Order: sequence, then structure tokens, then C-alpha cells
Amino acid sequence: MPKYDPLSDYLRRQTAPEIRMSFEQIERVIGSKLPPKVQLHRAWWSNSPSNSVMTKAWLEAGYRSERVDIAARKLVFKKVRAAPR
Repeated sequence: MPKYDPLSDYLRRQTAPEIRMSFEQIERVIGSKLPPKVQLHRAWWSNSPSNSVMTKAWLEAGYRSERVDIAARKLVFKKVRAAPR
């Protein structure tokens, strides 16, 4: 199972239009630490499908990242479409 599939599965199960998550919550969902660069580069959280494998996980689940707060280590995933099951 690819590393970020659990995040995609988690987001697919959510029904709320916005999911607030801390970086620590994401780490618990995926079962490992996030790369150090996520805490340094806001661009890592962009919604470009070519950005990273993790980006594809939330996009495929029908979400976009928004309101990324690097200092507070949190963000919001906003539902933009229903994800295929």
C-alpha cells in the first residue's frame, strides 16, 4: 500500500465539506512522519497534481488543501467533488 493511501481513504470516508487537520493528525492517519520539508515549504501543500504523491492522495479523494498554517502545523482540506469509491 502506498504511503499516503490511508489519507486518501480517510478523506473519502468524511462527510463534512471541510476537514481541519494538524500535521500530527495526518501523521497518525498515514502511520509515519511527514517529510521535514512540509514544515518549511508552503508550496509542498499546493494542489498541483504533479507536486507530490501526497497531493494526489487528497485530490483523488475529492479535496483541496486550503488555509495551510505552517507555523501552527495545521490546514484545512475542502471537499470540491465526490470521490470515486
